Amino acid sequence: MNTSSIIVLLLLAGSVPPEAMTQSERPIVFSRVCNIEPGQDAAAAALAREMVALVNERYPGAEMTARTGRWMTGFQSLAAPVNQIRFTEQHPDLETRDIFTAILLGDDDFETLQRKVAEVIDFGSCADTQFRARP
Repeated sequence: MNTSSIIVLLLLAGSVPPEAMTQSERPIVFSRVCNIEPGQDAAAAALAREMVALVNERYPGAEMTARTGRWMTGFQSLAAPVNQIRFTEQHPDLETRDIFTAILLGDDDFETLQRKVAEVIDFGSCADTQFRARP
């Protein structure tokens, strides 16, 4: 890295407003939107409710929700829209999210539900996003 690059980095770092510096304190939100297979809307919604209930019951600190609807993802078409399901988790930080994911992958009941969900949604269509929650 040359001297001018270092100076530019220092100038940029010094110009970040205090509000931007505190953004890392906001929770991490992870969202996954997947297409529901045709004719599987009711089954997908029921399994999603079951999954959210299991997670929220066994892991009280977890904040997981699921909704059905339509979102503009790369797998959604205005000409032929499909119903989708959106799973959302909120965590204090990335490390907590990673730990939570590892715990879920070791939960046999969760794994069973996940396999059932895979029968009613198209996992190949899933679009994941991750962002900081609004203050």
